[in-house]
Amino acid sequence: MIEARHTLTGKLLADYCSGPYMDRFFHRIDMVGTKVKGEYPVLMLANHFSWWDGFIQYRLNKELFGRRLYVMMLEEQLCRHKIMNRCGCFSVRKNSRSSVDTMRYAAAVMEHTENMVLIFPQGCIGSIYLPGIEFESGADYLIKRIDNAFKIVFNVNMVDYGSYKKPALTIYHKTVDPGNISSVGLQKAFNSFYGECLAAQTGKVW
Repeated sequence: MIEARHTLTGKLLADYCSGPYMDRFFHRIDMVGTKVKGEYPVLMLANHFSWWDGFIQYRLNKELFGRRLYVMMLEEQLCRHKIMNRCGCFSVRKNSRSSVDTMRYAAAVMEHTENMVLIFPQGCIGSIYLPGIEFESGADYLIKRIDNAFKIVFNVNMVDYGSYKKPALTIYHKTVDPGNISSVGLQKAFNSFYGECLAAQTGKVW
């Protein structure tokens, strides 16, 4: 696997792509949700719908959570876009024994309160119009291997154009305690929040 790096070059790139560059392509960007209370490492789970994924969460983290962001990325994609390694991306190879090493690495990152690990649990880019997200096994596998206290942040991102040429992006996020979702299951808990976000989005007047 390829471990994450955090370099000045990577920071400048991520700051630009999640800031001024992103602002050029969206009419407005709104953040709706709850923050983490207390000093905890954070596992963020997000829907995967666009090229902007990663930069959206970088912006969310920078503005509200203030953690050092580690992003799990498919190894073939990371090898194609090597600069992303300098922004905190680390690799995972699907259906490979090395994926166990990736999960061990992510669990070690989650031992430190200043860190955040971002996973897209559906494993591939999908439409924002999906009725729910189908999880692959990685997120559950990782959670079972984190021994220390931590928080989970659900993140759902949706866009609408309304009467504007550029879309509006709404970044929904919710902080939850892992103990509160163990009884219902991770995927079901995420999709419950996903449904709330979808209802809020379709209820907007543009």
